[in-house]
Amino acid sequence: MNWKNKLLIPKRIALITTAALIFGTFPALVPHANAEGIKHLDQIRVALLIDSTKYKKVEPVVTLTASGGLDIAVRNSAGTAAKPWASIPDASIRLSIDQFSVIMLETIDYIAAKALYAKLAAMPEDSYVLSRVKQGRTVYQVYYGSFPSKEEAEGAAAQALKDTTVSTLTKSALPVSKGPLHWNAGTFADEASALQQLLVFNQTGLEADIALQEDVAGKLTYSVWVGNEATTGQLEAVKQAALRAAPNLPLQPVNTKSSYLLRRSDVTASSNGSASVLHYAAAAGDQKTVIHPKSQGIAIKERANLSYRGDMEISTYHGKLALVNEVPMEQYLYAVVGSELSSGWPTEALKAQAVAARTFAIKQGNKYEIAQVTDTTLDQVYFGIQKEFAAGIQAVDATKDEVLSDKNGLISPVFSSNSGGMTADPSEVWGNPLAYLRSVPSPDDGAEKGKAIWYRIQLTDGRTGYVHSMYLKDSGQKGKEGASYYEATEQGVNVRTAPYVDNTANPSIAQLSNKEKVLVLGQEKESNAYSWIRGPYTGNEIKSKLAAANVIVSGDLQSLEISKRGPSGRVTELKANGVVVKVPYPDALRAALGGLPSTRFEIVQAGSYTGNTPNPIGLAIAGAGSSETSNAGSDSVYVLSGGQSQPTALKITDLTALGTAGQSKPTSSLVTPVTPPNPQTSGQGNQFIFRGTGFGHGLGMSQWGARGYAELGYDYKKILQSYYAGVNITKE
Repeated sequence: MNWKNKLLIPKRIALITTAALIFGTFPALVPHANAEGIKHLDQIRVALLIDSTKYKKVEPVVTLTASGGLDIAVRNSAGTAAKPWASIPDASIRLSIDQFSVIMLETIDYIAAKALYAKLAAMPEDSYVLSRVKQGRTVYQVYYGSFPSKEEAEGAAAQALKDTTVSTLTKSALPVSKGPLHWNAGTFADEASALQQLLVFNQTGLEADIALQEDVAGKLTYSVWVGNEATTGQLEAVKQAALRAAPNLPLQPVNTKSSYLLRRSDVTASSNGSASVLHYAAAAGDQKTVIHPKSQGIAIKERANLSYRGDMEISTYHGKLALVNEVPMEQYLYAVVGSELSSGWPTEALKAQAVAARTFAIKQGNKYEIAQVTDTTLDQVYFGIQKEFAAGIQAVDATKDEVLSDKNGLISPVFSSNSGGMTADPSEVWGNPLAYLRSVPSPDDGAEKGKAIWYRIQLTDGRTGYVHSMYLKDSGQKGKEGASYYEATEQGVNVRTAPYVDNTANPSIAQLSNKEKVLVLGQEKESNAYSWIRGPYTGNEIKSKLAAANVIVSGDLQSLEISKRGPSGRVTELKANGVVVKVPYPDALRAALGGLPSTRFEIVQAGSYTGNTPNPIGLAIAGAGSSETSNAGSDSVYVLSGGQSQPTALKITDLTALGTAGQSKPTSSLVTPVTPPNPQTSGQGNQFIFRGTGFGHGLGMSQWGARGYAELGYDYKKILQSYYAGVNITKE
């Protein structure tokens, strides 16, 4: 949901992989005012593809499939869809906007066309391949991009041609600009007559397509449109060629502001160029093309082949193709609950999620102008029918129309995956208060239960890392300091910098050979939504991460200090080399540091801890190994417990006595985070390690906490009221 970065719910781990989505910079959390006064929303519009200032996901063509077939219609001026213009059986269709593009290559060699497509498809504007019959031969046209202007299309093509592979594959002919200018060579009441006229132009080598339209009486007509041109000069040349082919046929310029669908043949997905699917190019401007499934569900190839309930609408928004899923609200929530949580979760936690998700969706108003929400974590995750499960559907049905409100109306019930034992105060996330949000204890530690043990090991070259415990066994040998030597149980065992598997963010730094011995320095639970470790990072790596977030550090990074914390212990201010790291709002520190799971963290210098002790939530490790280390020593932390007015320095190895890790239920915090006498600093001489709890911004409801409360016997209303102050659960 909005402003959250929640990944470690078990079923979501493998679904979101890009760093931009997982750890992108999120907008400041502010109350959304557009939805004030909305009492009910039968349908919701979800932007799957859109070019918006708030979210950008663009494709020039979309591929839709429905097992029972599809109907295509165009909305009239009143906004309702007329009778279907086309009915497609159980097969895929492709849709685009009839605007400006560039044919990068036209060839009779499908292998050459497919090779160029493969290269262009990896570029920013994407590509597709159409087939046409010209003078009795099939030719393949490789299109690149889709733009509102000829200049933009040609600029993108020129950029693509800078690639040596693209320039080599297109050297046989110059790219040709194409656009939405056509001649109408005749309108017919039936498709067969139009196809006869189409053959006349195909035999002469001219490009022609069947255009579907409605006449003034609302009857479907079939026209033959000649040309697919970007300029009036090109259009005039086509006219002269067309008149030579059919001298007595009057040509009329096409009104591109009218509603139409151009039917073409798409071979992008074909293995040999012979198998094609229908490709409809819809008019730009105000046209809204609606695709309705004859049975439940439309699969979208460009959205990981996920299937969605409801209808799809294709339109032009900011000059780009927009794809919006229009679906009944309660059916939308089936997939949201299924995408956000897992089928094995308690019923009351699922109900709490359903009410929060419904309220959030309604509260958005027309956030994206043509849609209320997206299907991403910018709003709330919506992965379609595949993620639905029976218990989630029952939870939505059981809470039908229920929403959260306070004295001012609907609230914005933000939520995150795991608050790390204590939810965030608004001041720790976006910097300003909100009455119904405050920091409260949360039973989140269920996320680490059952997680595997990883051993922290030392390699023979002195480097340290982590190995999953299933790949090591005790050799029976001891080191000089009494530490044990373990040996690998198989060949090629990965050693990672932190105790979790992510080949992109946490790649292997070494591999152990079978029976290779390593010294075990300690152990950790596998990083999870509740407790985690990131790093170690060198000073240069941290500096690069900050630079990527437009935070420039002068000179070498000598120190990194936590200079301020909020009520829940989250970091609200950070200093690099003694200078405050400037971010637009406190939670943006996560992104500035390369994507930390939460801001509830410590900075530990590599080598200053043994790695076999639990890390209580929110403890401030004071000057670990730095030049500013206090008299308490580099292995100490400052904690405030019980009725103390001053913090006490404790050894890290003594922290288990505090009992905060692994509590079975939330209590008033046994350990209250405080700022230590000296700022927490890690020096350049060693590496920076971040140890923390929680996953996401931590505001509002914690999903893992909701599960914990449900397991303690709370019903969904009590769960929601534990996280949102002064709210009521009512029917909208």
